[in-house]
Amino acid sequence: MKIYQKFLLKKYFKNFLILFLALELFFTGIDLMQNFKSLPDSANLQVIYTIYKFLGFIQYTLPLSLVFAMTNTIFALIKSSELVALYALGISKTDLIKPILYMSMTITLLYILLGFSDTIKANDRADNIKKFGTPSITTQNLFIKSDNNYISIKELFPYQKKANNFKIFKTNKSELKEIIEAKSATFKDNIWQLNSVTQTIKSDEKLIIKHLPSYKALKDFNPQVLNNLFKGTGQLTIQNSIKSILLLSKDKIDSNKIRAHLYSMIIFPLFAPIVIFGLFFPMPLQRRGSNISLLSSIYVFAVLLIWGIIFTMSKIAQNGAISPEMGIVLPLVLLLVVSIVIFQKHKTIKEH
Repeated sequence: MKIYQKFLLKKYFKNFLILFLALELFFTGIDLMQNFKSLPDSANLQVIYTIYKFLGFIQYTLPLSLVFAMTNTIFALIKSSELVALYALGISKTDLIKPILYMSMTITLLYILLGFSDTIKANDRADNIKKFGTPSITTQNLFIKSDNNYISIKELFPYQKKANNFKIFKTNKSELKEIIEAKSATFKDNIWQLNSVTQTIKSDEKLIIKHLPSYKALKDFNPQVLNNLFKGTGQLTIQNSIKSILLLSKDKIDSNKIRAHLYSMIIFPLFAPIVIFGLFFPMPLQRRGSNISLLSSIYVFAVLLIWGIIFTMSKIAQNGAISPEMGIVLPLVLLLVVSIVIFQKHKTIKEH
């Protein structure tokens, strides 16, 4: 790594950390002030709630922190005349932005990887603490359809992967063929293992009743997927979102909300590197002839405006009002196209 790259990365990462922590603490503090009276009296639960909200706000603060860290870094270099000195050494704009762009992309990809873990459920668990006094709750009287099966669950514990009073109704062309009842069930090895099972089979106008110690059914029906399909709300990990979409598409059921949620985890975070790529190239080479304070304010306003529009579109898509491709994918693609056009127009002095 070259010296100027280390220099830029150090400044950029320092600005990013300061902005990220400041925004996280600000939003978490505001939330605590608004909801503190609604929290349980337990100090442990209050601390856990604070941690969950801190993690939950990352989806808002991370992209903005990455972009604002770039603008702060570059404008600081312009004010100190260090930027023009770097250009005088023969460094092109493209080479100058590469370390910052690569770091922002790396941090963004690390955040996307968090979508495969339970960290993505931080907001849900914080809301559960506020409403019910516990991070995990029970879903009651769940009823959904999959293929020719109807599934009824009296009590579902999504995070513990357990259920009570589990029933499966198997049909064939609207005719009930089999009923499987279990007092309890556990999701293990990617399949539901039912315990103390009563199996009722309809055959030639007769009913055959069997009592089984255990029974395996509903492969890939993760309890959190079941909970989300029933409620239509809640945070799913990336892998569970994909499973939900596949289950719904198999039954030809609308999956817009879940697709929107999936896109918000893997596509929306790319907002930061795309905007960094587009905003950097029109920046002035030096402070002479430019009102840096006014220009930096314009950049901040532009970033917030763009982020606000795309964020609002993503929320509308998650509510099912528009397709997720129109609400999330298309705006990011258009933003990328605009950034590429800006790059082509504002190439560095050595890249005419």
